[in-house]
Amino acid sequence: MAKIVVTSNSSAGLSFELSKSWITIGRAAGNTFQIIETSISGQHCEVLWRGEELLVRDMRSTNGTFIRGVLVTEGVLRKGEILRLGEIELRVEESIPSVYNTSLPIISQPVTNSPHPLLQAEMRPLRQNKVLLVDDSMAFLETVGEMFETLSAGSWEIHKASAADQALLILQQHRIELVVIDINMPMLDGVQLLGVINRRHSDVKKVVLTGNSTDTHRMMCLKGGAELFLEKPITPAGFATVFNLLNDLFVWSQREGFSGTLRQVGLTDVIQIECLRRNSCILEVHNPKTNGAIYIENGEIIHAIGVGLEGEQALYRLLSMQNGEFRLQPFKNSDKRTIHCSWENLLMEAARFQDEEKVALANDDTVFITKSPLKPGNTDTMQSSSAAATLPQSKELGEEIVVVSTYDGEWHPTDGAKK
Repeated sequence: MAKIVVTSNSSAGLSFELSKSWITIGRAAGNTFQIIETSISGQHCEVLWRGEELLVRDMRSTNGTFIRGVLVTEGVLRKGEILRLGEIELRVEESIPSVYNTSLPIISQPVTNSPHPLLQAEMRPLRQNKVLLVDDSMAFLETVGEMFETLSAGSWEIHKASAADQALLILQQHRIELVVIDINMPMLDGVQLLGVINRRHSDVKKVVLTGNSTDTHRMMCLKGGAELFLEKPITPAGFATVFNLLNDLFVWSQREGFSGTLRQVGLTDVIQIECLRRNSCILEVHNPKTNGAIYIENGEIIHAIGVGLEGEQALYRLLSMQNGEFRLQPFKNSDKRTIHCSWENLLMEAARFQDEEKVALANDDTVFITKSPLKPGNTDTMQSSSAAATLPQSKELGEEIVVVSTYDGEWHPTDGAKK
């Protein structure tokens, strides 16, 4: 193997052992090989040791990447040659083998838990979701691709492209279902590529995953057809969250005919997902007593009908249903628009109505019990609030109390005189 060693400035002597994976070199934290020098960009370049050569790719650095004094975007070095990043020089050197790797032979341990190859084939998912990752960093594609493959447990078939032309070629050759695009791309940037994919492959779900997150980029990407606009995380836990969000898109990939029961999935959850993704659909809801529909256009609730109502009142009534079924249908233009509030406010208001209904039902089911005056021949000592309402209200508390016994540690009968 080989290593790269810094030979100039204050970082002289700093080195990194190369492997068979792409590594990034730059000033910012998070690079595989961090060199804190002002002439080096945050992410300056990436390199890969392959055979007896070092492959180098510039990452649109400010001060350039040079091989043998020539500015390059991509190039190759051999051992002993100099790589210059800005004003910093690095030399490719032979890596000294570790004594721990040469003192004893490596003994292969049998793997007892590994299934037979034929069984492994049977254990693979029957259907793999085809995903395309598009990023100009080979190190990012390699690392994140492996991470997503592990998290998906083999249910994702991952394709990778480091440029727009590669991405478009892969989309022509494979039935890609989800494409994840970075914004900072050479030649054709991610926003432009998103627009091309949206026109040529409108059925493909598109997600923007970028380290350059701004409100302008977010607006442009969501208008350009992206289902989600996400910022690149910097921790494995963050990438696990991104994976879960991407994987959730496949749950909703079959737009037409998707259905479920209200006991399994709440309408509020369905509406929230559809609105966050700025989708357009008709959410049909029905049970033995009620049929209704909620119209969602570009992530906004515009109309609702059902239970003899329309507009917000129909929406609130449908959202209060506790049982029944729902079905997502392709969007068709409604003759009218009866709802103009944001979906967030509508869902909050629906939740408030549901809470009020629960309180009202609880009050209707409550029986208020009061004590009635004891009269000769009256053996009932309790009656409901409706009966209590007919009792005379002129008597003060205690007027009709009859003492039948006293207690001072023992019970003593009395003459039953009124007090």
